[in-house]
Amino acid sequence: MAGLDRVASRRDDRGMTHYLWPGDPGWPSPEVEADRATDVSDPDREIDFDAVCLHAAEPHVFDALTPTERTVLAARFGLGGAPVRTMKELHRDLGLTRHEVRDRLESALAKVRGRLAD
Repeated sequence: MAGLDRVASRRDDRGMTHYLWPGDPGWPSPEVEADRATDVSDPDREIDFDAVCLHAAEPHVFDALTPTERTVLAARFGLGGAPVRTMKELHRDLGLTRHEVRDRLESALAKVRGRLAD
């Protein structure tokens, strides 16, 4: 990625240097900006699609989760009437490290996404 302190350029087959400007094809840009430009359904990233899908999901999609994954998922997204809790609260209340809480959440989401895709 080119910063303001560097100039983006490319060489053609004759060895000539061509300088690139923002918006030119080949201009290095962060992937985040590309994702934001293509996501027209939620341009401001205000909708949490995981939460929407989890609240609409049938109960059987949670069957493959371990008890800890189920607890973390329910508490993080407020499923089953549980209050929404932060990762820090889950870390403190469950006695897991923050890394373990994040791993359980990611694992649970991957399992549920897999079940929803079937």
